[in-house]
Amino acid sequence: MSDTGRTPKSNRLIMACAGSANTGQMTYQLALELTREGQGNLFCLAGVGAHIPGFVSSAKKADEILVLDGCPLSCAAKNLEQAEIPFKHHIIMTELGVKKEHGKSPDTGEVARAKEAILKALPAALPSLFPMA
Repeated sequence: MSDTGRTPKSNRLIMACAGSANTGQMTYQLALELTREGQGNLFCLAGVGAHIPGFVSSAKKADEILVLDGCPLSCAAKNLEQAEIPFKHHIIMTELGVKKEHGKSPDTGEVARAKEAILKALPAALPSLFPMA
């Protein structure tokens, strides 16, 4: 255990739908920001969706998974469900009040508000296994 009393090898994976609309783009942007800030580790959802054994196995071994979806279609969450990977946190951008619009980039104010809501919904993050520089 570390001085904080937390197990340093615990990890939270972050998986984002990364869809083409502003809300999907926002999920990937938030996943990158949260990873850089030590809130978890960005993980390859495409590898899980393709049922690549190493990706599925690693995801199943995660301490917890944060799923970020852009809209109620919940493509990221459905990828995990089909691979029988449990997840603890599921946040949908449109449920945070962001309007889904194709051909539009994410609004910086909406990204900041979504990030604040995500951080409030999550327990404190444990040290990252794969910190991004």
